[in-house]
Amino acid sequence: MSPGPRPPGPEEPQATVARRTVVRATVPRPGRRPAGPQVADLDGRSAYGPALLRSLLRAQLATTIAVLAPAGILVALYPLLAVLFPPVATATVGPLPLAAVVLGGGIYPPLVALAFWYARRARRVEERFAEILEEG
Repeated sequence: MSPGPRPPGPEEPQATVARRTVVRATVPRPGRRPAGPQVADLDGRSAYGPALLRSLLRAQLATTIAVLAPAGILVALYPLLAVLFPPVATATVGPLPLAAVVLGGGIYPPLVALAFWYARRARRVEERFAEILEEG
């Protein structure tokens, strides 16, 4: 007769047995729709699709206005100053006319920064819209 399994001693580590976990995907039942918006809602057959698209367009319009307003002010500022104060139009900074200095150093860099901000913000708006559709 052979001796049975002996309990682990202080010098023997106890073996841990990994338990098996079964993961199953749930299959959606036909006829039941997820609660959130779907890509199919955008086709206009439901009342929800046009509301989603209006929301996206409104967010894009707000982003556009948030960029165009400061850009318009920035671009119109020098000609306005040149009209209101005629010496500004003929002033020079060293060998360069003031208009070249203002355009090169005062208008274009902020416009480039606004362009980068607009591209980043527009991408965020579209990503958020896609997330809303995926959540549903």
